[in-house]
Amino acid sequence: METTVEQTILNQLNQTRVNGFPLLSYIGTKSAQFGKNTCIISVGDNPKGITAVKVEYMEAYDEYRIIFFRSISVSSTLEFIQFDNFDCIARELGVL
Repeated sequence: METTVEQTILNQLNQTRVNGFPLLSYIGTKSAQFGKNTCIISVGDNPKGITAVKVEYMEAYDEYRIIFFRSISVSSTLEFIQFDNFDCIARELGVL
């Protein structure tokens, strides 16, 4: 069985540890949705008021773009992130 890009993103998010806890648990993930080369996660309450995080795989660079949303507007964007640096999501949410 072939693994999709979306499944790989979710697995990498699950493998990332923050203070010994899985990243998705640490940031209070409520749900996950998938699109082409994209994973969008709804997150729990955080100091910066961010409600969702979109992780996009940029195939040409073999790296990721992470977009943070506050309600329906873009709060901030991080580009050219490697999967072993996904803990930057917790820092951007203000929970680390």
